[in-house]
Amino acid sequence: MLLLVSEHKAEIEPLLKLYPLKKHSNLLEHDNLAVFINYGQKSLNLGYSVTSILSKHDEINIAVLFGYSGSLNDEFKIGDVFFGRKVKLMHNKKPVFNPIDMPYIRGEKSAEMISLLDEYDTDNEFLSLFADTVDKESYFFAKATKSVNKFGLVLRVISDDNSGMASADFARKNFRCDVAKVKDIIDKLLLIEKDSVLFEIFRYTGIFDINVLKGLGKLIAKRRLTFSLRQKLYKKIKINMSKPYKPKKITKPAIFLEKGVDKSRIGIRIDKKRCFEIDDYTAYFHNLSDRMAFIFADKKGEFLRKTPDSYTPDKSYGYSILNAYNCLYDCSYCFLKGYFKSFNPVVFLNYEDYFKAVEDTLEKDKKRPLYFYSGTFSDSLSFGAFCDFNLRLVEFFKGIDEDIYLELRTKSDSIEELSKLEPSKKIIAAFSLNPQIIIDKYEHFTPNLERRLAAIRKLDDKGFQIGIRFDPVFVDYIDEYTELINKIKTIKNLHSVEIGFLRYDKNDYANLLIKNASILKKLIPADGMYRYPNDKRAEYVGIFSKLMHKFYVNME
Repeated sequence: MLLLVSEHKAEIEPLLKLYPLKKHSNLLEHDNLAVFINYGQKSLNLGYSVTSILSKHDEINIAVLFGYSGSLNDEFKIGDVFFGRKVKLMHNKKPVFNPIDMPYIRGEKSAEMISLLDEYDTDNEFLSLFADTVDKESYFFAKATKSVNKFGLVLRVISDDNSGMASADFARKNFRCDVAKVKDIIDKLLLIEKDSVLFEIFRYTGIFDINVLKGLGKLIAKRRLTFSLRQKLYKKIKINMSKPYKPKKITKPAIFLEKGVDKSRIGIRIDKKRCFEIDDYTAYFHNLSDRMAFIFADKKGEFLRKTPDSYTPDKSYGYSILNAYNCLYDCSYCFLKGYFKSFNPVVFLNYEDYFKAVEDTLEKDKKRPLYFYSGTFSDSLSFGAFCDFNLRLVEFFKGIDEDIYLELRTKSDSIEELSKLEPSKKIIAAFSLNPQIIIDKYEHFTPNLERRLAAIRKLDDKGFQIGIRFDPVFVDYIDEYTELINKIKTIKNLHSVEIGFLRYDKNDYANLLIKNASILKKLIPADGMYRYPNDKRAEYVGIFSKLMHKFYVNME
């Protein structure tokens, strides 16, 4: 059965006339369609009622919330029909921490959505930092379906430009919903819901073409695929059907300042009109739409994180310094796209807490040599214009009289401030390199190869220790890697060379199936991760061995 839910009768009434529905308890029913109307009793009641209905009716496989939403940007015009792909909740302009991801429906328009707990807020310039559309009930419906593990969809129509207009006013404002298009969507869902095989394929792939679903159903039946084999098939479908990743440049970002941060450490000019002071950064960080804002905050809790084994030049562990999240660049393969809920840069300004965390770690961990990494969860040098943390960090590590190393990992060529410092054997400027063909294809907004090599030469001439990081290595480009390796052989102060193959753990892989599945082609489950096959990695390690005297392989 398919459950169709609406907050107001006025929103769904044109659809009701198209089905011979009969009242049964608090539902209207016909065949495998059931309709629940909340009659304007508000979102919390809607969420409670949907939870109760879904808990009592095991036969309901799909639940759909239908209604109207206001647009927050020019991409969503009045009359547009769309599905929600992520739903968020906001109260008094403060986002609630837990956004909800919704199923992706292929071939249909989709939107990030905000539900407002309080009265309508028509400050579209602010709200558009978080979503494309706004309403009052989608979040509570999504929360209800998730709480009872039911397949839920949010299907909406743009009725206005977030004017706060009540649903009862739609007719007077000459708003007309494309009822035929909505009915076509509902009829497809009713057909899918009736067939358990079609429903499973739809649920795991998002394919909404009935003919394609039936064709896949025949293939599954013919090959008698087990559930495990079907899951592998669905992953392949997602990867093969995904479109190339479209990078989004940060332009005129809003600035969010956590209360209490040391503003004197911020190196950029801040436009007061687009600056917002907040109590705590975490909810904003996880709810903002990708690459819409820049956040300055004080880090709480974890300042260092132990790296995996086989991460360092001595094939042991080290510590990542969590001084920033995300990046100014937008590499297609970046694991941070899946690791965090949003891809907005965050810079932490409470430097002293990081220095103390390093000191405390050195007291407890007597392993030597010991490596610390800046740039594991960001790009260390690209943030140089935003704050002076790395310069302060370099000076701090130069004062440590032990076999301790600091590595600044980067794709940036912004080395002006660093090059003014005195070099030290303990400080490694580690540049991530790839052939230009890969930079062009995957490493969006980064400096090109020649600019990075020029930055390396400048630091090398000044006496800085240089690290070269071929990570990730993409197979099938060995001629280009050969040429690039020949270019780095002239580095005088070469500390180390690392190679690491494209790889993701299970969680990052699952997230990238949603965000950028095309990058996952050729990766298979191997050694607890998704990566290139063992023989292909071994082949490339052998090739690199012939090209270089010394290097280490990361996480092999």
